[in-house]
Amino acid sequence: MSLKAMVFIDGAWLYRRRTSIFAKLGEESGCEIDYAKLPRVFCEDVANLLDEDVGLVRTNYFGTIPSARSSFSSTKQRSFYEFLEKSCGYEMEIHEVDVAGEGRDETWIKMALGSSLMFYSAMPSAYDVAILIGDDPDYAPMLRRARLFGRRIQIVTAHPDAAQPPVGASLVMKPRVCDFPPLYIDDHAEDLRLVRENVMRVCKQCGREEQTTWAGPDFFCSECRAKRIRVS
Repeated sequence: MSLKAMVFIDGAWLYRRRTSIFAKLGEESGCEIDYAKLPRVFCEDVANLLDEDVGLVRTNYFGTIPSARSSFSSTKQRSFYEFLEKSCGYEMEIHEVDVAGEGRDETWIKMALGSSLMFYSAMPSAYDVAILIGDDPDYAPMLRRARLFGRRIQIVTAHPDAAQPPVGASLVMKPRVCDFPPLYIDDHAEDLRLVRENVMRVCKQCGREEQTTWAGPDFFCSECRAKRIRVS
């Protein structure tokens, strides 16, 4: 019987550290990340470390979105979260935050991720290995307690770079927080680069077929997109 793995993604950390992937690829201006592939890549790493079959049972993503305000449009961010849920199979926990409250978004993420990981740790047979994508040292007490339940912990971090220098002690330097050597997200930069393929899709609005590289849940042809732009 294969081991069960759950992935827990700190969305704020991943957003910041995506620059490490860009730098490794020599594309500081940015590139697209294959979010559907992301959790599977690290499950495969754990399987190779243990020399055992590891099955991904759930990917949990924790993020925030600014509460409604006149000068900010969250449409693009909401579409991204919808894409992660519908196209990548993520279980999403998104919280609206007051943009005026500095640091509150990351505090909420850490609380939500920690409580979720401990909840599943207390459930018999929910998972064997937790893969934490994020390296905030505030997670250390939670990880130690999860290990008391017999869960094994794998931490995914990133090498320091000029854009994101280390702040304080890294989580992986804390004692008794993990069971395996840390994995580095930028070491998998090439694996995580999204390579889009041209496919034929049907426009959601007019029903016309058109070739596209768009992989999101809803597709609109070039004519319908142009009409939407003119109307807005």
